Amino acid sequence: LGLLPSSPMLEEEEEKVEEKAADQSEAPVASRAVEAVAGSHWNDEYGPLGYGSFNCVCCNAWLLLLLLPTLFLLLVAPGLELEHGVTLTRAALALFGLSALFFCLVSSTNPGVAPRTAPYIVGGREQGFEHPGEAYSYCQDSNRYVRGFDHSCDFVGNDIGDGNMHYFVGFLLSLASFATFLTACCVLSVYEMAAPPGPTLALEHDPLKMTIALLLLVLVFFCFRGCARSEACEGVLPLIMLMPGAVAGAWLLALVTATLVVMPLVTDMWADVRPSHNPAALFLILPYLAFAVLFFGMAAHWVHLLCAGLSQKLWLRSRGYRRQRNRASQSGDALV
Repeated sequence: LGLLPSSPMLEEEEEKVEEKAADQSEAPVASRAVEAVAGSHWNDEYGPLGYGSFNCVCCNAWLLLLLLPTLFLLLVAPGLELEHGVTLTRAALALFGLSALFFCLVSSTNPGVAPRTAPYIVGGREQGFEHPGEAYSYCQDSNRYVRGFDHSCDFVGNDIGDGNMHYFVGFLLSLASFATFLTACCVLSVYEMAAPPGPTLALEHDPLKMTIALLLLVLVFFCFRGCARSEACEGVLPLIMLMPGAVAGAWLLALVTATLVVMPLVTDMWADVRPSHNPAALFLILPYLAFAVLFFGMAAHWVHLLCAGLSQKLWLRSRGYRRQRNRASQSGDALV
């Protein structure tokens, strides 16, 4: 989260800052920088719940968070309520409320922004402010020092540090639980469509439809392959695959994708559409399952980092991960 590829110039600047910070951390205490970065923001500049920033990625995250329960309530819940009452719907709304609560907390609370320090005086003149100390790390994205800084997360619009790390992990766990519950409800809805008495899903032994389904399946996987090799995914996909269970999750998603592509063509699932027989539940399994796998893996990852006493940046360095520059910039550099 929040580790999307940036422009080449920004990446070069970040690498220079990181190298300088590493040199300072390895230098003797007496020689380390004692002056804070000019123009840094301090704790007294924010209100109690005003530490986050509302950006485009954060806005899309809110829309996505609202879309998950909306599709469930409109397309799946009516059929389940006919058989199980409103219990499942209430449970889904409760998990959504918990996820939204953690989202608000992690995006607005203090991540550990440093209090304003004493003026830094050189030759009797103020030259800014003193460095807040070794416990604080500077974040270029928000231009402030954060205690126990882990990373800057565009998805929630806030830095992640000692002050809100517990909210961040709670958000990942609650959203993963919410997505898992919706996946289970969709699977239950599909099962009840085909379960006896009187199965309402039957295979259609049509060679033409089966051939079309096979060709469409091959086309979909070639599209996925092309997407994985695109510039948009080159910087993000390797990071996601470092998460715990990512490989198993990828195979599971591939199996579900194949099922979603083939079933509409080789069954009579569209023959009798009604609230208790809504094929939309089958197609919602894939996005809900993708969210469950992704966020459970991320939650396990950050719990591991907390137990090991590592930050995201240090962990990525230990794995040899570096963000890839886009090909256009690389070819431009070669021409220069």
